[in-house]
Amino acid sequence: MEEMLDTFDKNGKFLGVKSRSFCHSENPGCYHKPVWIWIKNSGGGILVQKRSKFKKKGAGKWDMPSAGHVDAGETCLEGCVRETREELGIETREEDYIFLKEWFNPRGWELAQIYLLKKDFAIKDVKLQEEEVEKVEWLTYDEFIKLFYSDEFCAHDIEYKNYIAEVLK
Repeated sequence: MEEMLDTFDKNGKFLGVKSRSFCHSENPGCYHKPVWIWIKNSGGGILVQKRSKFKKKGAGKWDMPSAGHVDAGETCLEGCVRETREELGIETREEDYIFLKEWFNPRGWELAQIYLLKKDFAIKDVKLQEEEVEKVEWLTYDEFIKLFYSDEFCAHDIEYKNYIAEVLK
């Protein structure tokens, strides 16, 4: 069954529930709220994921370590916990996430909810959702910045990249 997503106007007012395919159509006229999760460890390492080569968008490119749609009726924090568990096999709690900002992404008809997760774990403890993620790596801040602003990383607006670079510093 297709994912169903809560939809909103650009001010965040709830409009109703629509299918993922409707929300991803060319001009749906409403927005949905994905969660975009950045992960840092206590040593300052920044986790990145390499997207599966089978993904429709950004196949084989590096990206934020966990992200996904918030299902209809689900809170954004519930979505964070679920997506981190599904994509990385890492168990978390809602209170582990720090809300950073809502990012208006008109190209994707998204009101992206950006979160930071501070968590220590080894790469060997990660259980990848192979249809979504090829691999993950911990990077130093300098390594991250070099990759983040390269063509090897998924395309994001420069304003978003600059914001994330500052937040993760």
